[in-house]
Amino acid sequence: MKARQAVICAALLGVFAIDYPQCGSYRATHAQLAQVYLRDGLYGQALAEARRAIREDGPEARLLLVCALAHLGLDEIDAALERLGQAIALDPDNGDLHAVLRDICLRHERFAQAQALLDWLGADHPHNAWLAATQGWLHARQERLVEAEQALLRAIEVDDDQLFARIELSQILIDSGRFGEAESALAAALDLQPENPQLLLILGDCQLRLDHDAEADTTLARALATRVIDPVDIARLYYQHQRPNRAIEYYQRALSRAPRDPLILNNLAWTYAEEGMRLHYALELSLQAVKIEADSPVYLDTYAELLHLLGRHQHAIAVIGRALAHEEADGEHRAYLEDQLAKFRHALADRL
Repeated sequence: MKARQAVICAALLGVFAIDYPQCGSYRATHAQLAQVYLRDGLYGQALAEARRAIREDGPEARLLLVCALAHLGLDEIDAALERLGQAIALDPDNGDLHAVLRDICLRHERFAQAQALLDWLGADHPHNAWLAATQGWLHARQERLVEAEQALLRAIEVDDDQLFARIELSQILIDSGRFGEAESALAAALDLQPENPQLLLILGDCQLRLDHDAEADTTLARALATRVIDPVDIARLYYQHQRPNRAIEYYQRALSRAPRDPLILNNLAWTYAEEGMRLHYALELSLQAVKIEADSPVYLDTYAELLHLLGRHQHAIAVIGRALAHEEADGEHRAYLEDQLAKFRHALADRL
C-alpha cells in the first residue's frame, strides 16, 4: 500500500511541477505521467496525459500504445484497436505491439476487426515479416490453416530470423499431424535461440510423437537444464506419450523440489498405480495429497484406486463415496467415479 501511495504522490508532484515549473527543477513530462497513471490504473488520466504528449511532441508508437492500453482499461476495445493500429503503422517491426494485438483478439474476440486492421497495415507494408506472422497467427485461430501456413512461410521468407513465425508454423504442422516437418521447423527455430525452453519442450513433444525417444530424452534434458521448465511439465509430456518410466523419473524430480505439492504427489501415485509398481509407496504419496486437499475428487479417486489394487475394497468404496460427495451431479468426473464405485463393489462381492 505504501509503495502504491508513493507512486501516486510522485504522479501528483509531477503534475504540480508541470503546472508550476518554478516550484522545482524536475519537470515530469506528459508521457511520463501517462505511464505512471496507466500503471496505477488511472486510465482516464493516462489517456489525457498521453494525448497532451502527442499534441506537443507528435505521435510515437510508445505513446499510442499507452493510449491503446488506457482505452482497454476503460473497456473501449474498438478505440484501443484503432490506437494500436496507429502504433503498429509507425513501428511495424515491434513485436510487443503485435503481442498486444493478439491478446486483444483472444480476450475480446475482435478477430474481424483485427483482420481489417492487418489488411490496412499490410497495404502500406506489403513485405513486413511481423505483419505476415501476425496474419498467419490470426488465420490459424480461425482454423484457416492453409492461409495461416502461407502467411507464416511468407514471413519467414521475408525474414529468416522470424522466430515467432517459425514457432507458429511448427504448431500448425503438429496440429496437422505433420510431425517430421514440424521437427525440422523447430530445429530451425532452435538455431535462432538454442536454449529457448518452450521450443525445446515442443520439440521434445514432437520427437516423442515420432518415437524418436533418444532424441526426445536429450531435448527434454536440455529443456530442464534451462531452469525455466519444471520437471512436472516434462513428466506430463512423457505420461501423455505413454512413457511411464520416464514420467515417474521426472515426477520424482519434481517432488524433490516441491515435496508438499498435492498435484505432483497425486500424479506420481497414479502413475505407479497404473503400472502396478511400488503400490504401498504410492499409497503413502496419495494419502499425503488427500491430507493437503481433502475435498478433491481426483485425489480421492487415486487413493481409492490404490486401496483397491491392494485388496482393501471396503475402504476403497468408502473413499470413492467421499469423492462422489464432492463431485457435482453434472461434474466432468461424475460418470467415471460412479464406474469406479461399481468396480470396487464388484471386486468386494467377488471376494466374499
